[in-house]
Amino acid sequence: MSVDQQSNLGTNCIKHDSNISTPSRKRWTSTEDDILHSAIEKYGTNWCQVAQSFSNRNPNSCIQRWKRMNGKNVIIIFNRKKQKLQKWSLKEDQLLSKLVGLYGRKWKKISKYFTPKTNKQCMERYNNCLNPNLNKNPFSLEEDQIIYENYLIFGSKWSRIAKCLTKRTHNQVKNRFYTHILSSHLQLVNPYYTKLLPERAKEILIEVRKEHQQKLLQDSLKEQKAHLIQSAFDVDSIQVEQEDDYSNHHRFV
Repeated sequence: MSVDQQSNLGTNCIKHDSNISTPSRKRWTSTEDDILHSAIEKYGTNWCQVAQSFSNRNPNSCIQRWKRMNGKNVIIIFNRKKQKLQKWSLKEDQLLSKLVGLYGRKWKKISKYFTPKTNKQCMERYNNCLNPNLNKNPFSLEEDQIIYENYLIFGSKWSRIAKCLTKRTHNQVKNRFYTHILSSHLQLVNPYYTKLLPERAKEILIEVRKEHQQKLLQDSLKEQKAHLIQSAFDVDSIQVEQEDDYSNHHRFV
């Protein structure tokens, strides 16, 4: 990525007020957790907006807290009229696993046991958390490289990219991309932490993919050229050998 591209990204980051630029190191209180719940219900994952609900928390602090709460099985249930938070209990997880064993992946039928959860929430809970075949080990360097290379080709088609890995879900791939690969491989900032101008960010990603595809094409052309040169060399060598054989034959004749 060029210096201009990186510069453009840097200047598009949102600037926070000084009173929230440095998050408090104090523990989160139950009251703050409730405020965080309400803010996410209202703003979703717009962390810059969420952070404005606090006097001493920045977007980074809010998202880290939300991640830890997600570890306790907190999920967002989207409703057409309103949003509310609900946890998956241990008993629900056990029941969900048993129902999948009984009915297979008939999520519409299974979701009837988990009102008001939806078909999609049951499917995602099982696929992303309960599936015994799920690979929950840390991502390897090789997996990161596979995700990176396939992203440059396919963009954000996470399900397509997940097929290139062993026992990884599209959700795992997407999360790995935004939490690590975006910054480590593309040198782009995480949009969950900062606010970029959407169109410019999109343009830069397109430019990066084009550069990569052009490089692949150039490498392919170089290989073809090298192959043609080698083929021509082999033909010349055969002709020289035939001429030498012909000369030697007539010499002895």
